[in-house]
Amino acid sequence: MSPPYNSQDRVSKESSAIKKTLILCDFDGTVSIKDTVNRLIRTHLEDPHWRFYVKRYLLGEIGSKAVYEALAPMMRMTRSDFERFVFEHAELDPHFPRFLEWARLRNIDVKIVSDGFDETIRTLFRHHGVTGLDIIANSLIIKDDGKVEIRSEHFNPACKTCGTCKLSVIRKFRQEYDKIVLIGDGESDRHAATEADTVLALGDLFFYCATKKIPAIRINGFHEVSLMLTRSVDAVAFDLDGTLIDSFDGIAEAFNHMFSQLGYPSMTPQEVIRKTSVSLIDFVKSYLRPDHGELGIKVFRDYYDTIFLEKTFMAPGAMETLNKLNGSLIQGIVSNKRGRYARILAEHLGFAHKMAKILGAEDGFKAKPAADMFHEFVRSVGSTVEKTIYVGDAPIDIQGARAAGMDTYAVVGPFFSAEELALHKPRRVLSHINELPAALEPVILLGGPEYKN
Repeated sequence: MSPPYNSQDRVSKESSAIKKTLILCDFDGTVSIKDTVNRLIRTHLEDPHWRFYVKRYLLGEIGSKAVYEALAPMMRMTRSDFERFVFEHAELDPHFPRFLEWARLRNIDVKIVSDGFDETIRTLFRHHGVTGLDIIANSLIIKDDGKVEIRSEHFNPACKTCGTCKLSVIRKFRQEYDKIVLIGDGESDRHAATEADTVLALGDLFFYCATKKIPAIRINGFHEVSLMLTRSVDAVAFDLDGTLIDSFDGIAEAFNHMFSQLGYPSMTPQEVIRKTSVSLIDFVKSYLRPDHGELGIKVFRDYYDTIFLEKTFMAPGAMETLNKLNGSLIQGIVSNKRGRYARILAEHLGFAHKMAKILGAEDGFKAKPAADMFHEFVRSVGSTVEKTIYVGDAPIDIQGARAAGMDTYAVVGPFFSAEELALHKPRRVLSHINELPAALEPVILLGGPEYKN
């Protein structure tokens, strides 16, 4: 015989099936704009031997847990010393409380996970009236006699590197949440970044993620978090050469033909692409003698006209990406290639019908890195710079979009590495263009308006 129906059991089962989003926030350099750990320790050390352990840490011979264990016995401070230090040296991101309110209103859990010290976090939060947050960090205990104890209750015994293993924290909460977002800035966030569903990265963490092919969204602070998690994009504008099409052999051949005709040394394809990413007119003004400018342009174009169709192909994965995006948002091209060439190639390669607007050099606007073509693009398609993403493969693409106030998703190609692109601070670095459709989707789908500062 079946047991009697119990409504409480049903509620319990349904509740356990509901999964939510968790945002794990690093503290030092993230929630606190300033990193407090190193300064706190060094300010309160009394034994000069601390340098030996710090040097070993910097060399990668030991982790933070071993450093804390070695240095804690050398530290001395009173409670008043500690609180004065926090008030003078820790600085809460002024947008963090509002971000926290935004998350709570949408039933998004937020926890602090830090390889720093719980007492620093609690003291700063008390000062700013921030309450109700779980704090996962190393325990800092200040004794009545001024001695200090540091306990690392969240370390990974299999690793014993970090005092707080953020990767273990993610794994601990994995079954409770269907999405875990990591917000961090530094070394202690690196391992956790490999398993977070989404990484919002400040500082060095963004560069690290780009070089390790870990998808990450670069942020400047908590004023951008809600937008980056819920962002809805209306339009995407593409660079052409190196992003959608492989045209380098033809371009290099035409430039070297021009150099040969005018008596200049030849360039490798790598040199050509790096030095000629500006428009042809801008290039000849800066590279050729003034009396060679007009002739150089004519020689280049006369030759390029004969080879550019047969020497140009779709970049790997580009057509598949355009097909996936087709119809979901407005698409177009903003290129330093001459506009006439860009439109002919789009027709020739079969994607012109997917583009709402194709803009290129000599269409009446200044070439990248000027903002003119970007502004014309969003005006002509009825979008805004905030709702438009630019996709390119070179630093000049990032620079031009930034000049227009537009975010860039930079795609790694054969001529510019992830490291180089990350240094120019695009919003994202994509290892391949086929990552773009997923990158354009909102991380979190929520009802209700986003907050604005």
